[in-house]
Amino acid sequence: MATTNAMQETAGSSEGRVELLAFQHESDCTRCGGLMVQDFCTDLLTGKGGLDCPTRRCVQCGDIVDPVIRWNRHLQQMAGAAREMKVAGQALNGQVSA
Repeated sequence: MATTNAMQETAGSSEGRVELLAFQHESDCTRCGGLMVQDFCTDLLTGKGGLDCPTRRCVQCGDIVDPVIRWNRHLQQMAGAAREMKVAGQALNGQVSA
């Protein structure tokens, strides 16, 4: 939870802001398709008496998503897409040169 502020500071690009704004309006769980409700988590390990972090919690499966989790999932998807494009490019180069 404490890394939420650090993630928001590093997400200075418009793409990062779009992801964070989309997080606030997401109402379907990505795991089960259930209803996501707003929730707050408090990080008690910080020295400032706690840091509240807005989260979404699925009422059906219990999945909890905060902006940091959402950002990390986005980065994983982007890395996967880049790998797929690289493999597809290598396959095309192999077909053209053959």
